[in-house]
Amino acid sequence: MSDPDESANRPATIGETLANREYVAVFAASSLSWFGDSVARAAVIALVYLRTESPIASAAAFAISYLPWLGIGAVLAAIADRYSYRKIMVLSDLLRMAIMVALAVFGGLPTAALIGLLFISALLSPPFDSARSALLPRILTGEKYVTALTMQRTAAQVALIAGYACGAALTAVDSRYALVFNAGTFAASALLVFFRVKERAPSLRVEQRTNLIRESIEGYTVVFRSPVMRAIALLVFCGVCFGVVPEGLAAAWSAHLAGGPNAIYLGVIMVAAAVGFVFGSVLVTWLIKPHQRVKLIRPVAIITPLALVPSLFDPNIAGVVVMTLISGGALAGTLPATNALFVQVLPPAFRARAFGVMQSGVHLIQGGAIVGTGWLAEHFQLPNVVGYFSMAGVVAMAVILTIWPAQATIADAIAANKVRVAELEHAGRTPAGSEDFGEVTIDLGRAPLPARRPRPSPGPAARPAHPPMADPAERTVDLSERTTELGGLPPPPSPSSQPARHS
Repeated sequence: MSDPDESANRPATIGETLANREYVAVFAASSLSWFGDSVARAAVIALVYLRTESPIASAAAFAISYLPWLGIGAVLAAIADRYSYRKIMVLSDLLRMAIMVALAVFGGLPTAALIGLLFISALLSPPFDSARSALLPRILTGEKYVTALTMQRTAAQVALIAGYACGAALTAVDSRYALVFNAGTFAASALLVFFRVKERAPSLRVEQRTNLIRESIEGYTVVFRSPVMRAIALLVFCGVCFGVVPEGLAAAWSAHLAGGPNAIYLGVIMVAAAVGFVFGSVLVTWLIKPHQRVKLIRPVAIITPLALVPSLFDPNIAGVVVMTLISGGALAGTLPATNALFVQVLPPAFRARAFGVMQSGVHLIQGGAIVGTGWLAEHFQLPNVVGYFSMAGVVAMAVILTIWPAQATIADAIAANKVRVAELEHAGRTPAGSEDFGEVTIDLGRAPLPARRPRPSPGPAARPAHPPMADPAERTVDLSERTTELGGLPPPPSPSSQPARHS
């Protein structure tokens, strides 16, 4: 059954969320990893540039950490559904710790080898991040889950800014210190998760496994065949495509405004993007009532590109900062509701893969938007590029919002997910117990059946002398109808694949 706090129509406080010891461990581990990564990234960029004096080489060292998400990220994320989320997180941290130690000890490695080790370390991010994202709904539910997501996003932004500053300071002394520090954060993260997070059964049972390629494709199938998850994915992808533009073009925009490179303008635009994102998350999470968030998704989503259209008038730095704040805040403002809704309609066996699909899409679209607008800015006036690109974003977002599912469709998808999980647990293919769905918790042992429709009462003459026995088939849930909202999930293993039972 749900806790009173979960069913209350109010946001959960930070204190209520941190009362969960497992979440405290995951939150601390994630924050340490983000901070250490930012410190090391700044140090590696500086180290590569000092060695090569090549902007391209230093940019490659920075971009290498995002490369796995653009290629095989979804495949790597599928690993997390095969094994315990806790084990995946601990193993990923320990391997990344070993790589950071190797980079620090063997500092004289050729630049190509250095970047190669960074790439190997980056390959461990998709399984770790997907496992963490899939684990959170199993630790927290309802408004505590929404608050936890906001805390995660805020910590990530703070860690990014503080990590770059700390990394730059350590690099001035010795870049190896930053690498050792990052190794220490990975070690601390692994220890926290190992000792404070409970071991749970894998979401994908052995008899359900095929191969990683097919399983990762099933993740895309689940997301894009479901009307609700497909609408959420398109809305999020469209939002990040246009919301990332000020940050991606910050260097060029600051140079345009100042008539040349200007570190202060660059920093102000970058910080405005982070502050707007944090402000939007906090505002929607704690000042908007839970039942109102879903209603605000559509009007807030279109503000993300709309806020950047005034760049056509070539505003000064103050105007650019205001536009960036509003756009970033609107983008972040849609995430608490969309993420909670996504979890409620997502089958538990596909959590890591579905989150991997979303992360891969976000990274790919962000990178494409930055590269595309950067190329356009080399050939046209930057204010016009941002303005017209954002106008296209308004049109694209408006089209996406026309396919946003009705409230009844969303409710049916949530109910269908409950029924499917109840069926799987009855068949013995999921761990027994309660399963969390973001804003609701159902007891799988007492999954409610849909209410029967009242039938017109026959006249007295038509009534039999003895009422017939109730037909059990009338109370059977037709799962074939319900699974349409789950995106045409892959069928369960055939009975022949199950062990035969002998009487």
